[in-house]
Amino acid sequence: MLHRSKYIPSVIAYILILALTLVGCGTSSDSGNTPSTSENQNQTKTTQETAKPNDPPVELTFYIANAPVKDMDRIMDAANKIIKEKINATLKLVVTDWSAYPQKMNLMISSGEPFDLAFTGSWGELNYFQNASKGAYLDITDLLDKYAPVTKSRVPESIWQGVKVNGKIYGSINYQVWGMAGAKGVQLRKDFADKYNFDWKSIKNWNDLTPFLDAVKKGEPGIIPWEYSNQADNFADMPLIYGMDSVGDNKIPGWIRINDKDVKVFNQYETEEYKDYLKTFRNWYVNGYIKKDAATMKDYLPDRKAKRIAALYANPYPDLVDMPELGVQSFMSQAPPEDKVYSYSKRFTEPFIPANSPSTAIVAVGANSKHPEKAVQLIELLNTDDSLFHLLAFGEEGKDYKKISDKQIEMIKDMYNFNWSEWEIGQSYGRMLWDQNANVELSEKMLSMIYEADKTAAVSPVMGFVFNSEPVKTQIANVDATLKEYLYTLDSGSVDPDKYYTEFLNKLKKAGADDIIAEKQKQIDEWKKANGK
Repeated sequence: MLHRSKYIPSVIAYILILALTLVGCGTSSDSGNTPSTSENQNQTKTTQETAKPNDPPVELTFYIANAPVKDMDRIMDAANKIIKEKINATLKLVVTDWSAYPQKMNLMISSGEPFDLAFTGSWGELNYFQNASKGAYLDITDLLDKYAPVTKSRVPESIWQGVKVNGKIYGSINYQVWGMAGAKGVQLRKDFADKYNFDWKSIKNWNDLTPFLDAVKKGEPGIIPWEYSNQADNFADMPLIYGMDSVGDNKIPGWIRINDKDVKVFNQYETEEYKDYLKTFRNWYVNGYIKKDAATMKDYLPDRKAKRIAALYANPYPDLVDMPELGVQSFMSQAPPEDKVYSYSKRFTEPFIPANSPSTAIVAVGANSKHPEKAVQLIELLNTDDSLFHLLAFGEEGKDYKKISDKQIEMIKDMYNFNWSEWEIGQSYGRMLWDQNANVELSEKMLSMIYEADKTAAVSPVMGFVFNSEPVKTQIANVDATLKEYLYTLDSGSVDPDKYYTEFLNKLKKAGADDIIAEKQKQIDEWKKANGK
């Protein structure tokens, strides 16, 4: 099945966004979108213009989030042979657990510690827009045109608008195989849904899941009925579920409704939708459907790999109602494919392109990088050299995976595994290979639906608008501190909203939430006027 991010989570997420989670499983391919001969010639010309054989190779650091990766040194040795030959540089890939990655990057940014490249986004605690607006990342607008023309050309100009801050690009978009248009919904373990005769096709919202979660809790010891983590908050990171879209980073107050032509900004935490959400998740937590330590959960991967999750948020488009035949290869997200833990997927929403979709998966150049030109050259190389991309994604052919057809591979057990994180290092659109369990014909039919949705789906009314947080940066810092104090405990159901909800709202107001909302509204009104909207 197709990789999707968390957060993804949206995107995610595009968003990678999933989802984060970016949420999904398996691998994918779209032969119709692989780099053309002219693209590769352009890339080769660009690197030859700047690579000087007599110069010592430059070492570039690239920070990403990932679980520990076996045999990373072996793969990096092989990767660096390619990188050194092509752009006279070497890559030091710095891997940090998801649980610690956002904090690590934010600390590096605060201290001014230099780095060349880093994965980021506008979900969870990655704060792409905030960090870009305060000078953490380098403006690469001109560098993309000069050193990464293929990377730039693959993404429509309208989508690049979605990552600009004050008219400048501060991150390269990792355009992914799941496209830009996303639907939001859930993924359930098929064996449990069948065992308890759960009518998964009829579910339309969180509350409809309660009977299933209850049955799993009572009948399946050791299984977590519903997944929750900081990196895939089921409200703050998923506005589309509630008919809303975020303006700027997802968690900061100030959302809009996707069907509101007037584009009025409001505090999403004051809505009836949020109040209803809190009641549902508090009920789920009290009844044991959510882990007791959910409020502090930052890394969901171990539970997924151990097959302990019965249900989770997903980006299921198309879902099994759209394409029932996908059931033969629909596995629970990030469970070992060889275990064939089948799933049902059901979307709650229509396909939609949120304003934050472009910023779901981004590679940024550090503002204090000593080698920004080389860093952007590496972005281009990762996005155009399929041998390098597949090496990092899957390892070495014959050692880590077997190629069983032109488009399918079989991973060799207990060897190198990048934990489905290739979406962090570059554009996977049209470059992935299908897992041996996939039906290629069905998978490519699915991709054709996804790419068609990119052309036809409704688009956020604020697509292309980027919030400049500078006028309210103090209020945002204060609000962010309040969110860290209250949001995850409330959203996971860990505390009683009757006791803490009003206190949470009052502290948001005191921290400056209303100022932020007013500033967002002011900027949107000016943007609408300037663009004739």
